[in-house]
Amino acid sequence: MEEILKALNYQPVDISDEDLDNPVPSITYFFVNHPIHESRTKLWELYEGWIHFAAESPEGEELTDMLFFYNQLVELLNLCYVFTKKIELNK
Repeated sequence: MEEILKALNYQPVDISDEDLDNPVPSITYFFVNHPIHESRTKLWELYEGWIHFAAESPEGEELTDMLFFYNQLVELLNLCYVFTKKIELNK
């Protein structure tokens, strides 16, 4: 746990001690406020806006890195959703 806290504290985070002990309820609540299909759409809109409104048009490696990051975030959203639904089914 010490390594987790060290990584989190590198940048300011707002995670309660309760969520550190059990993050599942907060992850589940995220999908109550932001259904999975809407989350993927909003994430795409953020990516699209970044490309469209960047002060300098992103090119090459920067564009590739951001697209990879976007795809990984979508996968993370999907996996978090599956994880929370599996927990709900096993209760």
